[in-house]
Amino acid sequence: MWLGWILASCVVLSLYDLSKKASVRDNAVFPTLLGSTVSGWLAVTAFLLFRGEFAATLSLPPRHIALLLAKSGIVGASWTATYMALRTLPITCAAPIRATGPLWTLAGAIVLFAEVPTLVQAAGMAMVVAGCVLFSLSARHEGIDFRHNRAVWFAFLGTVLGSCSALYDKHLLKGLGIPTMTVLWWFLGGMCVIYAVAAALPRRKTTFSWRWTIPLVGVLLALSDACYFNAVSVPDARISVLSMIRRSSVVLTFFLGGAVFHETNLRRKAVALAAILVGVMTLCLAK
Repeated sequence: MWLGWILASCVVLSLYDLSKKASVRDNAVFPTLLGSTVSGWLAVTAFLLFRGEFAATLSLPPRHIALLLAKSGIVGASWTATYMALRTLPITCAAPIRATGPLWTLAGAIVLFAEVPTLVQAAGMAMVVAGCVLFSLSARHEGIDFRHNRAVWFAFLGTVLGSCSALYDKHLLKGLGIPTMTVLWWFLGGMCVIYAVAAALPRRKTTFSWRWTIPLVGVLLALSDACYFNAVSVPDARISVLSMIRRSSVVLTFFLGGAVFHETNLRRKAVALAAILVGVMTLCLAK
């Protein structure tokens, strides 16, 4: 049962990535983010109302609400950096960079929680780093210099901030016991306010154009998370396996994105992607 849910989450997550690229390519970032976030927040609201959990979502202590709004700032910064990268960077470069998230999460756990990586985890980290080096070499064939390209740095910044959010989730979900959909509703709501203010600011260099994929982004995010949480709720489901399968959505994103957006240099980048995925799977399965 859990396999069907996690595969569905994997496919929807890939479509979510493609919709993000289609929405923000050569488009104004903050209005695009606002439309996507509002649609996701409305989808989560509908889900909570359907489950009869909306009243409980609103009845959190003020301290918990403040912590969730702080998460809005972290995730808001992560998404902003990611969209800044996707606006100009090929998705076959941006998606694999995003897949390096477990490396930064483990690095954060080592620094913040004094966790000591095992030999297997260290090997996985080395593979991810090697994959990133291969990507930097292959990207040069498209005129992308990893050291000096601002979009590449935005992609890595978005990934690192996303890993910070994952570490913060450990405190919210396990330490405080806040339900996952409640966390999602509150931080998306906070991000709607942040992006509304940012979108209202003048002096945007890029004009905004409405695209049907913009609201689709938020709906796909909510649907992917709902499928993932259903998979997690199955008693015999292993989180490490679920995480590994879900992160493999980058493969689907890579090849579909390459075809849909007519991107090039796929063979060289596929080798680098394979190295990153081997490292990520090693990190997911390592004890």
